[in-house]
Amino acid sequence: MAYGAYVADQWLGVVAFTYRYLLFCIIGSLALGAVWFGIFRKRALLVVLAVFSVLAVNYLLPPPSERLLRSVMLKAPPGTEATAIVDIVKRHYEDSPYAMPRISEDRGGGFDRVHVSLLSQEAGNSTSVIFLVENGRVARSIFSPD
Repeated sequence: MAYGAYVADQWLGVVAFTYRYLLFCIIGSLALGAVWFGIFRKRALLVVLAVFSVLAVNYLLPPPSERLLRSVMLKAPPGTEATAIVDIVKRHYEDSPYAMPRISEDRGGGFDRVHVSLLSQEAGNSTSVIFLVENGRVARSIFSPD
């Protein structure tokens, strides 16, 4: 389960959903603790603490670029000024070891689009966030994993 959470963070940046991921850690550790208590009837609290620690270690590991990109998406919800997207991306990537993602603007499907892509960081990594813009404001964002 811990390895699955680590891979999901590397691929999808799920730890960017801070409170939801913390809730997952709590529920997962309590569930495994309950199973442990049901089978062995001892030291269930230690198991709960150990499982929670292993799952929550993703908070302590350096964030992958996908988590930073997911955080950008969460910091620019619908209604955000489209001009603020570039500033939000710069703020998230300025102190990170990663290169600035490629940001491009185009028009398609009746929307102006702001496309933030990790192609500039690693060859073959096409993880991206697409912000659909209407009247100068974000209408919707789409996270597209590699």
